[in-house]
Amino acid sequence: MVMDKGKRPEEISDPDLVDDIQETQRAGTVNGHSPFIGFAAGICSGWTKLVVGHPFDTIKTRLQCTPTGTFNGAWDCFRKTISKEGPRALYKGASVPAVSWGITDSILMGSLHNYREVLLRHGFAERTLKGDGERLSLLGHSVAGLFAGWTNAAIAHPTEVIKCKLQLQLVQPDHMSKQFSGPVDVVRQTIAEQGVTGMWKGLGASFIYRSCFAAMFGGFEIFNRLFKSFDGTRWEMSTELANFLAGGMASNMYWFTALPLDNIKNRIMVDSIKSPKYTGVFDAYGQVWRETYNPTKGFTWNTIARTKNFYKGFVPVVLRAFPTNAAALAVWEGVMRWSNAKS
Repeated sequence: MVMDKGKRPEEISDPDLVDDIQETQRAGTVNGHSPFIGFAAGICSGWTKLVVGHPFDTIKTRLQCTPTGTFNGAWDCFRKTISKEGPRALYKGASVPAVSWGITDSILMGSLHNYREVLLRHGFAERTLKGDGERLSLLGHSVAGLFAGWTNAAIAHPTEVIKCKLQLQLVQPDHMSKQFSGPVDVVRQTIAEQGVTGMWKGLGASFIYRSCFAAMFGGFEIFNRLFKSFDGTRWEMSTELANFLAGGMASNMYWFTALPLDNIKNRIMVDSIKSPKYTGVFDAYGQVWRETYNPTKGFTWNTIARTKNFYKGFVPVVLRAFPTNAAALAVWEGVMRWSNAKS
């Protein structure tokens, strides 16, 4: 079996990539697999997410974490934020993601790139449809996404603590000072009250939440294979368009499973430093579940109302998820193909 040395298993726009799985090393790579290029491409995807998605993320965080009744939906939150604070408020807390998203996406996508390679070589390979080689299975792509999410969680958590606290900080009256003057002040106050570990409060929620990357990257592969099957038909599309659409659709799969967990994570992150409301993940879950309980209503009404608590911010998430992740994953795949052409 002969392998095109320029091909790599992470380039999932082509489901028929072949790997001869030989342990030969050359120029710092194994079978043309560079362990570093995924990290570089991840920086580009992280910056793409920031530019496209941060305003939506600000609205989502405020809807999730402000007291019930503060905003009457996503549009009301957007309108009040703009009218009271100006358009720049939509990028409140963006200075941290400007650095951190480049780093965390580099870790997420770089580790994903390498986990795929490891899994391909250790029991998660399958025969291609043509039967002339092997590729990573759908399960392998999902497991790689799971592991990448866990790897990313420990690094991303403290940066998200800073981002969420700054996003939630609404305009105060002129005679009152803001709680935090900026990212460094968030860190300073948190450590002063809770110690260094305070920056990792709720880490368990982050690990649970980021497990949903299994759905994200498993779905990304599913949709890419679907679009690849259109080749030779009237529905055939370019690789770039397929990556874009697959990324957007996979992100919707991701957020459908992840949003309730994201809600819990964010509430713990923005919890008061001096007088915390939540003692842990399960306590936060229980309080959110009981938040809108009405003893005068029936079981069905209360179940629907309680479920809605976990899906606060759904509208901005839906609006944000497709363009943000579609663009980010398309950029990542594009950089990976560019590096392949250069190698």
